[in-house]
Amino acid sequence: MADVLVIGRSSFLARSFIDTYGADGVRHVAWADVARPETFDGIGCVVNFAIDPRYMREAYDPALDCDRRLAEAIGQAQREGRMPANAHVVMLSTRKVYGPADGAALDEARVPAPQDAYGRNKLETEGLLRDRFGPHLTILRLSNIFGYEDLPGRRTFLGLLLRSLREEGVIRYDVSPFTEKDFLPVEQFAAALAKVVRARPGGLLNLGSGVALEVGWLAMWIIEGYGRGSLSISSPDIRDAFTMTVDDFVTRFGPIASREDIRAACLAIGRRLRVE
Repeated sequence: MADVLVIGRSSFLARSFIDTYGADGVRHVAWADVARPETFDGIGCVVNFAIDPRYMREAYDPALDCDRRLAEAIGQAQREGRMPANAHVVMLSTRKVYGPADGAALDEARVPAPQDAYGRNKLETEGLLRDRFGPHLTILRLSNIFGYEDLPGRRTFLGLLLRSLREEGVIRYDVSPFTEKDFLPVEQFAAALAKVVRARPGGLLNLGSGVALEVGWLAMWIIEGYGRGSLSISSPDIRDAFTMTVDDFVTRFGPIASREDIRAACLAIGRRLRVE
């Protein structure tokens, strides 16, 4: 019987997690299945990857908060005896809850000061889920997760980057290549999340690489793997630089990702783009 419920059929991150965790013991459903009571039968841990795009750009609205609506469905399932009272929830949040890094590494003790709708909405949801699940909730504030995202309609940073490289032979940046950001390959993200799902520790943890990587290297390593191409810079401005402190995660679960892991992931993405 499945013990872990993963929500988000179309989610790139969800599929990567299941590939790593293993399909045995996982029930992978679409967001629409949350409305079906039997979806929660026998489930001991829930991870939600589904998100309403409007939640990322509009003011907080309970109707757009998938995690809040999921919490209500879990409560109903628990009242009906479909799920144990101590079932665990892993919430995927964002480093944007912290707000601007201002030159300091983002750590879990930092007072949140989100500056955009997505950060403010995730902070609101974190509070709601803490009140509902208490010690049976683990919140993961994520850095920039990346992988091979050359998919139709995929408008993520990497998706646009790969499309531009394939179609035009150029990667274009509108920020300085010396801007430092925290990037985490999807493979290492999935492995780290699998550890959390198995352990169900509770509390708040940052999940990133902890590596302050100049974004120019990300592009150049992908170009190196691809075998050709160039990097075009339209602005010298350094914007939204950030690095996350991941000491708490590493202390509990071990290393997450190194600079060399990031380079290897970029090279593999470039090579895959070349042959597909």
